Amino acid sequence: MIIYVDILFFTNFLMDTLLLATTALIAGRKVRPWRLLGAAAAGALFGCLLFFAALPAALLFLIKIAIPAGLILLAFPFERFSSYGRTALTFLAANLLFGGGMYAFYAFTDAGSHMRTANGIYYMDLPLWLLLLLSFGFYALARGFFHLLDQRKEKNYLHTLTVDGTDLLALLDTGNSLYDPISLLPVVLSEWDALPLPEELLRAVLHQDATALPVLLEQFPHLHLRLLPYTDATGARTLLYAYKPKELKIDGQERAALIALTLQSLSPDRRFQALLHRDWSNL
Repeated sequence: MIIYVDILFFTNFLMDTLLLATTALIAGRKVRPWRLLGAAAAGALFGCLLFFAALPAALLFLIKIAIPAGLILLAFPFERFSSYGRTALTFLAANLLFGGGMYAFYAFTDAGSHMRTANGIYYMDLPLWLLLLLSFGFYALARGFFHLLDQRKEKNYLHTLTVDGTDLLALLDTGNSLYDPISLLPVVLSEWDALPLPEELLRAVLHQDATALPVLLEQFPHLHLRLLPYTDATGARTLLYAYKPKELKIDGQERAALIALTLQSLSPDRRFQALLHRDWSNL
């Protein structure tokens, strides 16, 4: 088979784009399109070089670790090592899924005769429409597979949160380590419109108006309002309005905690409206 470098580059560019997009989707990472496309282009360029390289096994192994590690840094802003490690593991899982799909296609279809692989890099001499169909088909399978996993995980970690007589579903989030620095109480994150609260407070939350706190304290002293510093999953820092409810129960058991109101949508499909603190991981 004659290997055309432009087809090799385009094939790997398309695959890297979909892999990084899958990683962003599963890991819940926001990514700028130019960063994602730039990382995919860099990955495709290195893939072209690696396809034709004759390297010792040990050096090849190190390069195949270094390239994905670098692509993740190019595509996603570095926040902390734990976030980077989680994203790297997600990228690896997406690669395994895509790689398994490619191997199955290669082994069980006649079109597999139009595919070559060298040093783990794929070359597919296929019509453009079939290449696009395959790539986006694997992307859809990966998205569906991880969506089912997320649903199963959510089902195991969903609990009934009762706040002053109002019930809502809450997800136990091991990443939520927010405490009130004054009372040292754990903090439950709730979507701002999930609870029946005074309109004045909801308006201040919606407009992120921290200056309204003194007035709100005078109007609603029973809420014990305060502002809490918060860093979300993207690394953005903000202040959240928080209050202490009279009654807070999880699955019917009384707990002591603050409720912090966030504008961030905590569940894309609205399956839950709050995130419980990681201190309750034994629920």
